[in-house]
Amino acid sequence: MILLDGGSLEYVLPRVAEGRLPSFAKLVEKGAMIDLATVRPTQPDPVWAAVATGMYPSKNGIRSSAFYSARGDDGVVDLLPDHCFSHALVHLGFIRDRPTAAMSWHARPLWLIASEAGVRVGIVRWPHTYPTGDVDGFIVSDRFHQLLGSIGEFDGAASPRDALPTLEASFGDETNGAQPPSGGIGAIGTPEESALRRDRWYSRAMRDLAAHMSPRLTAVRYEGLDTVGHYYLRYTQPRAFRDHSEEERRRLSQAIDRYYTYIDGEVGAALATLAPDDLLVVVSGFGMQPLNPVKQTIGRLLGDPDFSGTHERAPDGFLMAYGNAVQPLPGRRPRGSIVDVTPTVLYFLGLPVARDMDGFARADLFTRAFTADRPIVFIPSYR
Repeated sequence: MILLDGGSLEYVLPRVAEGRLPSFAKLVEKGAMIDLATVRPTQPDPVWAAVATGMYPSKNGIRSSAFYSARGDDGVVDLLPDHCFSHALVHLGFIRDRPTAAMSWHARPLWLIASEAGVRVGIVRWPHTYPTGDVDGFIVSDRFHQLLGSIGEFDGAASPRDALPTLEASFGDETNGAQPPSGGIGAIGTPEESALRRDRWYSRAMRDLAAHMSPRLTAVRYEGLDTVGHYYLRYTQPRAFRDHSEEERRRLSQAIDRYYTYIDGEVGAALATLAPDDLLVVVSGFGMQPLNPVKQTIGRLLGDPDFSGTHERAPDGFLMAYGNAVQPLPGRRPRGSIVDVTPTVLYFLGLPVARDMDGFARADLFTRAFTADRPIVFIPSYR
């Protein structure tokens, strides 16, 4: 599984048609793809929790990326309302936010279900995995880069403990034994450079650990498309934003082009390792769209970065599936939901789907020869 923050088919497909993304082109031509409705608020934590559990936030317990409380008040809420500047109050310090943690799950995520069924897993950078728990395989938390060099919290950043030396070597090119800068390793350079550096480290960590432990189910998440989309999306929309010259727009829009090229290379590397019976799933949890000019102006007044792209209005993500068991769907693109991902992966692995999951196993992505010998099996719940 390759997980993408901020990937959009509206960006991928035109460039595939131009011959610029050869690995994505292979998925488009010989694989199957569907649009995925996402959730609101469209933040990585609740989105990827919904993907991991096959359940919407009301069931899985992860409603947003933080818990919130008013200054001087011990009462806690797990979701802030929209359209009333509540997030500006967080920025100004009137409302405190505290990151959610792995113990907030109300449902078992995919890696626990698979691990308890005897499927060795390798999970890298999935949100809401800190502190990591014990599994058959390994987990690297999305907070690993922030905690590298921390004495008190570092042990919870990855499991098993004997994977830490391998991970330190995977990330070692940056720190060289020095204390990481504020914000964790990689927090230097332009937004594109920082995002690319971190994505490369987590990708390397996956390769290094997988080479040692041979997991059957792997998932690695890339944040960079979301980062460059926030900063540079406006420059890919010449009709929506006319306040920049064509030369400047072309130069800045190349940041997004470069990042999709990098992700295309990661997809190509995954394709090169596939065995005949393997399945590659590329999942974008949400897309990107131009930021409302009013909110952009408010952000400037508050001193926020000059963002021009957003995913707060819940644009669709996508799923691309590739492998011998996949039935290409030429000429049509069905619509599903992000909660369909885990039921579909469980189905492919030959594991039951829980009836209390909100999503469905998308058997229509697979060939008749595959589905004929593999009926969908249900159990009441994995809780």
